[in-house]
Amino acid sequence: MSRFAPPPLRASWALPALVSTVLGLFPCTLRADDRLKELQTEYASTPGEKQSRVYHFGSQGPGDVFSNHGSHSNRQVPVYVFGKKADLGLVTGANSSYRDSEKLKKIYGFLPDNTVNPDAEYGDQSDLYRVMNDAVAKGVKHVFIVWFDGLDWPTTQAAAIVKTNKVFTEGKGSGLVFQDYQAEGTAQYGYVVTSPTHDKSVIDVDAQRVTIPAGSLGGGYDVQIAGPNPWTHGPLGMKAPGYFKGQSGHDKDREGIAAVGRKRHAYTDSSQSAAEIASGVKAYNGGVNVDDDSRLISTLFHQLQADGWKAGTVTSVPFCHASPAGMYAQNVDRDDYQDLARCMFGLPGIVQEARQAPLLPGLDVVIGTGYGIKMEPQHVKRQGKNSVADHLFLADADRAAIDAKNGGKYLVAETNIGTNGGEALQKAAAEAASKGLRLFGWYGTEKIDHLPFRTADGRFDPSPNPARLGKPPVAESYTPAEIDSQPTLAQMTDAALAVLAKPDQKFILFVESGDVDFALHANNLDNAVGAVYSGEDAIKRIIHWVETQSNWDDTMLLVSSDHGHYMVLDDPQGLLAPAK
Repeated sequence: MSRFAPPPLRASWALPALVSTVLGLFPCTLRADDRLKELQTEYASTPGEKQSRVYHFGSQGPGDVFSNHGSHSNRQVPVYVFGKKADLGLVTGANSSYRDSEKLKKIYGFLPDNTVNPDAEYGDQSDLYRVMNDAVAKGVKHVFIVWFDGLDWPTTQAAAIVKTNKVFTEGKGSGLVFQDYQAEGTAQYGYVVTSPTHDKSVIDVDAQRVTIPAGSLGGGYDVQIAGPNPWTHGPLGMKAPGYFKGQSGHDKDREGIAAVGRKRHAYTDSSQSAAEIASGVKAYNGGVNVDDDSRLISTLFHQLQADGWKAGTVTSVPFCHASPAGMYAQNVDRDDYQDLARCMFGLPGIVQEARQAPLLPGLDVVIGTGYGIKMEPQHVKRQGKNSVADHLFLADADRAAIDAKNGGKYLVAETNIGTNGGEALQKAAAEAASKGLRLFGWYGTEKIDHLPFRTADGRFDPSPNPARLGKPPVAESYTPAEIDSQPTLAQMTDAALAVLAKPDQKFILFVESGDVDFALHANNLDNAVGAVYSGEDAIKRIIHWVETQSNWDDTMLLVSSDHGHYMVLDDPQGLLAPAK
């Protein structure tokens, strides 16, 4: 029997008794054995105080304020690859594009300053497309991509330490399933640069055209500052810590970079990053499979579908958010949600109207959140002239058009307070599989656009986000009924497999723990670590399926992230639970 056999479905009677409002105010309940929540709660209440902490966010260094940065960074991110036909060495080590100026020109469209490194062991994120494509060419029949949005090496380190109560300070580390699992000796580990071509663009969502303005900050990676691997600073790193903040750096950050004679590089956003792994094409921030010259880009999902493969996306955040959309959709703007949804469901949208693009067949499985979230006035401009002022992520007319009850292709399962979400989704998946239908699972609530944070202790009791602008710290909270109505990411993964994994059917499946990113944007390590564990549970379900229904000769699994954030673990020992 597989070590990763499914746990019992989460039942409502087993849920923790939590407060009833979805946005409850700090203080929140603390438990003596929840070290990370204790730290996060303390730091959230004193973010402006200069003091020593176990961790902080940003370039300010230890002993200062809690955070001076709430966005992405230009750190490398780890990559874990499994499968007998998958070879990460194609794009790392001696084969790294960062050793070759001509390869870098091809990737970025120009040669970034201070980026060629003849000793580079790291690869480029766009080259991971080649790793997957090569495995397919060698005969792989099942491709899994598991994406931890925002997960870099320091956050992985923190999650492993909290889980195992053991400290490591370099290398791959251990404690999480994707660090330890060997897949019959095929496990491989490396790290990649995620930087985009440019940070800024001028877009016309109605014409589906983009222009890169003069002065847009270009991408690249300076090993002299950022370091040769995710756990080692470059020789100039301590003098220019603001480098990782790229386009978001403040005056002191920029002065530090200039003082050591170097230049800034842009950090990526999620849509560009996800799209480049799916297509092999690096582009500007904010686009979805559109390059800097407005060319619509084909992805691996499109290519495999054309060869008879099934394809699906699963995420803990809105189903047409940046990363899942990046696997399949095409649009100049990641915020044109309704048109991204149309692409994913195979409905005509703005790219057909404005660019006469061929209609995509649509994904076979789409599962995520965003249910109940309404369009607000500020969203209309980003969604263009064809936007509909009802639901933000999926127009009501499109929701009706895809539903099998109305003659559409998708069996639809949605949030229903009072019904166990995991059980309902599992039932819907079984029905879709038996009837030859596609599956759309739409979850979340009117108040939260992601699955509930399970938190590091697994009790769905989020820690507070830091106090900002004079407002008190705020922690999300959920009723037992709200938690019960939502499937877990692992259950979503099982549902996708029930539809995709038919005998002799080839398929590609993207699974994203997107709420890692949501938590880190809020400078909340407790919520982020819990989201890592949710993604880890989904990986266990994939491993169980491979071990019982397939094998590592026919399957490849790629685990990675779109970008890092800027959490700095100043005192790893400080995450250890006190001795009992």
